[in-house]
Amino acid sequence: MISRVLRSAWPSLAWTALIFFLLTINTGSMESVPFMGIKNLDKLAHMVLFFVLAYLWVCRFYGSGDNTWIWVLALCSAYGMGMEFYQEYFTTREFELNDIIADVVGASLGSIIGKKIGPYGNRGRNQN
Repeated sequence: MISRVLRSAWPSLAWTALIFFLLTINTGSMESVPFMGIKNLDKLAHMVLFFVLAYLWVCRFYGSGDNTWIWVLALCSAYGMGMEFYQEYFTTREFELNDIIADVVGASLGSIIGKKIGPYGNRGRNQN
């Protein structure tokens, strides 16, 4: 059941839209305030958002080819970079290079883990 949902485009599209929404809303000066004593917590949020994004898209195209995860990584990274430029020019938020780095790290981990595990989980060697 879960694998069928992950192979559908809807979770990936919904998560992509959620990221767009979250990265374009006005947060005021919230980003500069540490949460629970953790400085730069927004970078961790970027990593998690793009980890899930890449994982979902790799699961969506799982079995489509050996290099699918590389395309997903490249497109998710480009999406993160594009969102930073969008924030700079079309919102009250600012461009941050460290956000792009966090996006790329998250997308890298999500792509690699999605490639290794996929929508079926870790079922062991030589099992269907």
